[in-house]
Amino acid sequence: MKNYKKGILALAILSTMSLMAAEDKTIYVTTFDDEDGENVEKCSLREAVTAASTHKAYGGCPVGQVDASMTNVIQLDEGEYKLTRELQPNSSLSILGKLPANYRKADVLTNTFPAITALKTTISGQGKSRIFNTTNLKKPALNLTNIILKDGYSSDTGGALYLGSTSVLTNVQILNSKAKSGGAIFLNDIDTGLTINRGIIQGNDATEGSVLAMTCNDNLVYTNRTINVTGASILGNGSSSSLSTMTFCGQPTAIFTANTITNNIANAQSGRIFQFSSKTPEKSINLSPSASLALVNNTIVKNNAFSTLLYNSRGIKSVQYNILAFNEGGKSCRYADGDVTEVKGSNFLNIYNAIKLASDNDQCETAKELLTDEVKKTLVDVSDVNPDTVLSTLQTPTEYTAFMPMYFLKNLNTDKDLVDIGSTGCAGTDQRGMTRILNRDTTDTSCDLGSTEILSLTATDLATINTSVVPIINNYQKEYDTFKGLIDNKETNPEYLPYYNIMMNNYNTLLNNTKSDQKYRTLFIDPFALNLPDEAVRADGGREIKHLTTENYDVTVESLGTGKLDEKKQFVGRIDPALRCEWNKELKQVLMYRTDDFITATGDNEFCKYTLTMKGSNPVKSSSAYIVANFINIAPIAKDANFNIQHGTDQKIDINLLDQTNDDGDGLVSQLSNNPNKSRYYLNAAGQDLAIRISSLPDPVAVTAERSGPCPGNDKKLTCLGGKITVQIKNTLDPFDYKFNYMVYDADGLVSNTATVTLSNSASTPSARSGGGATGILGLLGLFSLIGLRRFYSLKKSRVNFFHN
Repeated sequence: MKNYKKGILALAILSTMSLMAAEDKTIYVTTFDDEDGENVEKCSLREAVTAASTHKAYGGCPVGQVDASMTNVIQLDEGEYKLTRELQPNSSLSILGKLPANYRKADVLTNTFPAITALKTTISGQGKSRIFNTTNLKKPALNLTNIILKDGYSSDTGGALYLGSTSVLTNVQILNSKAKSGGAIFLNDIDTGLTINRGIIQGNDATEGSVLAMTCNDNLVYTNRTINVTGASILGNGSSSSLSTMTFCGQPTAIFTANTITNNIANAQSGRIFQFSSKTPEKSINLSPSASLALVNNTIVKNNAFSTLLYNSRGIKSVQYNILAFNEGGKSCRYADGDVTEVKGSNFLNIYNAIKLASDNDQCETAKELLTDEVKKTLVDVSDVNPDTVLSTLQTPTEYTAFMPMYFLKNLNTDKDLVDIGSTGCAGTDQRGMTRILNRDTTDTSCDLGSTEILSLTATDLATINTSVVPIINNYQKEYDTFKGLIDNKETNPEYLPYYNIMMNNYNTLLNNTKSDQKYRTLFIDPFALNLPDEAVRADGGREIKHLTTENYDVTVESLGTGKLDEKKQFVGRIDPALRCEWNKELKQVLMYRTDDFITATGDNEFCKYTLTMKGSNPVKSSSAYIVANFINIAPIAKDANFNIQHGTDQKIDINLLDQTNDDGDGLVSQLSNNPNKSRYYLNAAGQDLAIRISSLPDPVAVTAERSGPCPGNDKKLTCLGGKITVQIKNTLDPFDYKFNYMVYDADGLVSNTATVTLSNSASTPSARSGGGATGILGLLGLFSLIGLRRFYSLKKSRVNFFHN
């Protein structure tokens, strides 16, 4: 039976692998040439787009997804694809560049594998054509990931992207593209949503909207669209003849979060970087009163235009946590309808920003009614501040900036610093993807202005409860086996092997040391996982994260006792000599446990204090917090079991169900000082095991036990069994397997899961096994035949005895 089951499992795995391979419908591009059906030996990008659009094989490309409702995926290689004319998808499409990753090292920002690298895949319009046009026919959705789009061109709209539907750009660069309107991107048609996650938009130019432009009306109504731009660098776009960098009209909902927007240029007499008004110096704009623009945690500096943000009362403007200053040539915020000072209802929320309030160049014009004393307290007036005193130089793209240009703040501990402004309502992450603050209920660590956050070593309170150590160990074993299997597999891509070896060794250490170093009801706490690291200022003004690792920080711990936190979040309580808190260097975890087997009383918490101290810091940088724990009893484990019954006999078999159980989830009993020989199962007052409870029993099966009595605790009205347990099938001619369920109680009276005992009858047939004791028509006929045969022999025997008498 075991070999049979192994064979079935192996077959299932192989079948699944084959199915997975068969279901890989990705279209892989195999040539950089811009072929269009003339070479069936190679699959070009253009042919791949055609195959994906038609859901049919084309040129040298396979069919991909046959179902027209499914989105096709195109995978590109490292290198440059040069187009001779624009690509026109006609079905939803996702195009992936070569993964920008290095599996030989950890990432300097996340400290996880792989390290991100610069982008490796480029699509070029060669200054002759657009790159993508999705405005034709079905107007498909377009998703682009890890790709550089460069040198797009249109004499009309959309230099690189002319979009007619929802599009998502993830880690995409758009470089040096040109058009009359929408030098990089033009949004056409109704509901053309745009999402940009990370990336660079640089060197693009247009008369209107060097980066972004759009249609205002479709079907005689304002065009409704959603635009989200997060964690990107938009720089060096436009020219002295550009009227705008990003021009909004219709009814957009536009949100810009944690972006660097710098060194963009527009006309000095009338140009604007953000155009969000119903009026410009040249003309009126169809902008809906329901349009909205939100700028959150952006660094918008050193742009050169008549106005960096041109707005009027039309639409809703929410500007928060930005650096909107140090711009040249005109106003950082300009009201399009003249003097805004006495305007009522300008719909302009301006709080928690670094702006210039003085009424000259670079001012952010704001209505007097909005500049209340309370609002002014949230603003940092940089009227007399040199930008070089609060900002680093513009950082070139490196691994420390997630390969995007950006600025870092300088922390000079003055009232003009843009650091720790006392509010916690900023964006959750900065442009690099780093967490800004941990606890939004306190201002001890608060928001920085702009797109990047200065990271400061911060430990936070950790609330936890002990869990079963069994799944922890099982998971480590599973992960170890997985990575070892990948390493041993000759088909594994060698590029991944350094990472796989590191992970295999990590899990091997975790597995072995968790087994050997566990205590009783141990809490395993990673003091680094939920905290913020510190940063070091590099020579160029950039920042290097000092990751929370044992190489960079020392960890010290202290057992406090049992109690609670007062109104000042400080521990108050009593010393508990049985509570332990230890730093385990091998596991790189804090082990919190008790030397007795007491559980935490209702209303109490048990406290340890831990401190992280940066190695070699001068002055010393450290941060402390509490580990707030509760200890509970972990339920025992009952396992399924199988016992054989010999058919045709009145065989009784003794079964030891306690051997099928364990209480390993609590950990090592031997580590208890008060009860090192604690039983793993429930004992009655006489010290006898009375831990097994039969929860369901079919009628043909009889179970007897050496002793029985009330189950523990709340289950005392139920009957538990102990000692030798015997089972028997009542009908010796019964050919069927039977099953019953049982549970076990641990020494503290906590009941386990429900497990199944199978009594395998030696005469059991496959149909009987599958029926679980019930029979089909053939089984019933067989049973009737056996009964009839038995009666025949019984009658014959009685007749023989009669004649002999």
